[in-house]
Order: sequence, then structure tokens, then C-alpha cells
Amino acid sequence: MSLLDPRSVIVMSAFLALVAMLILVSLRRSVSAQIRGMGEWIAADSGFLLAVVLLNLREKVHPFWGVAVANTLIVVAVLLFGRSLRRFYGEQPAIRPLVLAGAAFFTVVTVITLAADTYALRLAVVTASLLCAFALALWHLSRHAKGTFGERVTQLALALPAVGILLRLLTVGEVGVESGLFQPSPVQSFYIASLGAGVLLAGVGFILMINERTRTELEKLARRLERTTQKLRQQNEIKSKFLAYAGHDIRQPLQAIHLLLGGLIESNLDARQQKTAHLIESSVLALTDLLNTLLDISKLEAGAIKPNLKPVDLELVLAQLVQEFMPQATAQGLRLRLRLPAEEVTVLTDEQLLSSIVRNLLGNAIKYTPQGGVLVAVRRVPQGFKLQVWDTGIGIADEHLAHVFDEYYQVGNPHRDRSKGLGLGLAIVHRMSTLLDMPLACRSRLGKGTVMEITLPQGTRARAKPDAPGDTAGALDLRGSRVVVVEDAEEVARALAAWLQAHGAQVVHFASAEEALAEPGIESADLYLSDYRLSGRMSGLDFLQTLRSRSQGGVRAVLLTGDTSSQFIGQVAASGWPILFKPVNPRELRAVLKLVRAAAWQPDLA
Repeated sequence: MSLLDPRSVIVMSAFLALVAMLILVSLRRSVSAQIRGMGEWIAADSGFLLAVVLLNLREKVHPFWGVAVANTLIVVAVLLFGRSLRRFYGEQPAIRPLVLAGAAFFTVVTVITLAADTYALRLAVVTASLLCAFALALWHLSRHAKGTFGERVTQLALALPAVGILLRLLTVGEVGVESGLFQPSPVQSFYIASLGAGVLLAGVGFILMINERTRTELEKLARRLERTTQKLRQQNEIKSKFLAYAGHDIRQPLQAIHLLLGGLIESNLDARQQKTAHLIESSVLALTDLLNTLLDISKLEAGAIKPNLKPVDLELVLAQLVQEFMPQATAQGLRLRLRLPAEEVTVLTDEQLLSSIVRNLLGNAIKYTPQGGVLVAVRRVPQGFKLQVWDTGIGIADEHLAHVFDEYYQVGNPHRDRSKGLGLGLAIVHRMSTLLDMPLACRSRLGKGTVMEITLPQGTRARAKPDAPGDTAGALDLRGSRVVVVEDAEEVARALAAWLQAHGAQVVHFASAEEALAEPGIESADLYLSDYRLSGRMSGLDFLQTLRSRSQGGVRAVLLTGDTSSQFIGQVAASGWPILFKPVNPRELRAVLKLVRAAAWQPDLA
């Protein structure tokens, strides 16, 4: 069988049309819903393939199927392709004219085939109808075409069959009385080949048009996105400026209210007026906290907060925060502990943002822990260090865990009781951890407690000079420092003195506060470590308060105790001294001493 044989041309054209249809079917699932007409083209291609099958069975089936139905399918396929082009360009053509045209053609061809049985007339009707269908589709395309490559290929796909059909129509008078569909002749071969090539090129052209339209839509979308991003960037800049001015302007009258209210409370008010003034003070404090929280979340949304990443001594930061929350924890009868690894902990982060994160986590842990304690722990992981805040509180049910970092989401506060906060604390924590690129996770068991953990990258820094008096980095260096230890337990005092001397300190030990205060020049020491319960009449707290009254400058001291009595809790909460509970972890003691030496902790609150 020759490649130019009509039957071979029909089979090859059908195979290539099938490939094009499969490509379009796959594209239909991925292209934009705004690109229309693909369904009509797939239907047209399916009709053409069915017509090819009937044409090849023409000698074995009834002429009704091999002639009338097959030719009707071809004509309707071309009309469907024209309709797909119109829909591709946004038109909404009615289906009724297409159905009527197909029905009219089918009726005429059926009558000619079954009644007249005139091959020349039938060929004239078929070719004339095909020529009209292709010309109509080409006209629809030309009305909208913008000269793209895909459109030019599709125009060629419609023009080439029109030439072959016209040539066949001009030579219709030369055919005999019998069908010559598969008779090898130059005209017939060109006629069949032009139809097959037209169907194939139509599929390729339509695929190219879809690709071009998709690329154009993506380019438009990218431009719109760029314009929108630019507008959002400008709005964020405006919002950031507004927040800066608004925060300042709103805080000014609040500051005045705080001062005026403080003066009012200190004046000679009766009991009822004092109660009213304190209620007003509570409302003003709540308003201040609300303002600070809303400004924080707004700044994060506006991108006004930029992290300043640098090496941070994590144990120093945590020691300060633990001491900051110690009065609140002890007032609730909770133990607040810090656990650090044996190695030095230096992380690469923004110190202020990290402090805000841990402050929120500690505040939440203490608020929702009725009994037991809170532990701040750091441990080494492959990614750096993992900072964890453990509590023995009420815990969180599994169904709420996925929402704990959502804004305004509060477990157990359906009535929005403002005394329980706004539900923004953990949302701020989540946004800040995202800003710092620090993974944040939460694990909890209802009724057992919760652990919040963040992973921080390890940081490196150059060693500071070991004799720098304000050094807070690296190991604790007490060389040249005079340290006073007031401890009535001899074995504890010896161990503490040995530890301090190992860090270069000159240690002086006293068993009671009275003995220490009787020592000449006791006020000139660099550091004081005192137990709370001592053998004499004075407690460690009394000793430190007396030192404060005698000293001309600040007193750097740490209070050590194993006491958790209610009397002690009330005293220590108001004293302002950093406190460590026995047994004291050396790492925790080192962190607090570094904090005290750096004057980061200021006990002189009076």
C-alpha cells in the first residue's frame, strides 16, 4: 500500500489526530478555566475518528453508515471546531444552528445515497458542505486572530483543506457513477491528504493557541501581582509610620494618667475612694497591656520589626527572665527552675525578640499552672539548641493543639473574659519565631502539663577580654573579685567557696548576718551570696537590706534558699533580689552571677 494511497492517508491522519486529542485531554485538566473551547475540539476530533472508522468499513457496511453517517460526522466535526474557536475567543454561540445544519446535511446526503444513488451529486454536496464549514471556521478565526504563531498554524489548518476541497469540487464532473474514495488519483489523494493534514494541524495549532493564551494570562497575572505587591509594600510603609506615631501619641496621655493616678492613690483618700482609685488603676494597666499587645501584632503584620541577628549568651538571657518571673511564680506557690547544659550556650538570634518570646511562654506557663512548677531547659540538638518551657499545668486537649497559635484563640474562654487576655500572646510568639526562622512546637497532655519548645541555631563569637568588668560573654570570670558568702551550713559554704575560687574569686565566709555585718569594710565587696535562713536573728534578706542601706553604691547579691513558706514568698516578691532555690545548679548559679555582675539585674527598686 503506497503512502499516497487514500486509505493510507486516512489511517495516518486518524492516528495523528488521536495523538493531538490525547494531548488536549491532558491539557484540559491543567489549563485555566477561563480558556474555553477545548471540549468542542475534543468532540470534533472524536467525530472525525469515528468517521474514519466508518469510511474504512465502507465496503462492508450499509451505505447509510459508510456514506451518510460518516460524511455527516466529518461536516459536524468541522462545524464543532469552528464553534470551539468562537468559545476560545469569548463568544457564546448557540448550539441550535449547528444541530440544524448537521441535520439538514444528513437528510440531503441520506436521500441522495439511498434514493438517487448519484455519486457525482453526492460528492458535490459533500465537498460543497465541507468547503462552507471550513470557510466559516476560517472566518471566525480571522475575526479575532492577532497574528500569533498558533493562530497562523490554525489558519493554515483551515486553508489547506479548503484548497483540496475546492480542487475536488472543480473536478467533480470527471468522476464516474461509482464511488472513487479509495481510487488512487492525484486529485483524490490530495483531497484526502488535505483533510487529514487539516485535522492534524488544527490540533497542533489549537494546542499552540492554548499555550500562548496560558503564557499571556500568566504574564498578566504576574504584572497584576507585582502591582499589588507594590501597593501592599507602600501600604505597609504607611502603616508602619502610623504605628510609630500612634504608639507614641497614645502612650503620652496614658503616661500622664499613670502619674496622676499614682499621685491620687498616695493622697489622703478614704477607704471607698482608695478602692475606686485602685479599680481605675487596674483598668488603665489593662488598657496599657492591650495597647502594647495590639501594637506588637500590628508591627509584625506590617513587617515593621526587623530582626537583628547576633551571637547571644542564652544562659544570661534566661537567667534574667527566670529572675523576672520568680516573684510571680513564688507568689503562686510554684517552683521556677532553670536547667542548662554543661557547655556554654551561645545562639545566633535577636536578643529582644527572643526575650519577648520566652517572656510570653513563661507568662502563659505560670498563668495556667495551679500547682507544681515551671522548668526552663536548654539542651543540645543537631540543629543547635532546643529551648523548652515545661509546666505541670492544666494541659491542652488534642483537638485544640492545632489552634493554640491562632490569633484570638483561647481554650476555655468562650465568653471572651478580658481578664484572661486577648489570645494574642502565642500568636505573637509564633510570628516572632517565624520571623527569626526558629521552629516552634507545642506538646501537651490534658491535666498533665505542656511543653513549648523552639530550636535556635548555634552562634559563635570572639572571646572578650577576661578581665573586663562588664563582661557577660563566655565563661564566668571572677578574678580580682571579692565575694562574701553568708551560709550557716559548713559543708554548703565550703562547696560554694571552692566553686567560686575555681572561677578566680577571693571568698570570705560568714556563718551569720551579724558576724558579716560586724566585719569592717563589708560594704566594699563585689558580690554577696547569702542563705535566707541563718543561725542568728537576722535572715539573709535582712542582711542584704542592711547592706543596701549602708552602701553608697549598688549592691550586687544573690539570695539562696530552700524555703517555700508563704511568709517567705511574700517577702521575696517585694524585695527585688535575684533568688535561687536549693539545690542550686552550678550552671544556673553561673548564669545569675554573670547577670548580676553585668548590672543587668537591678535590685534597688525602692
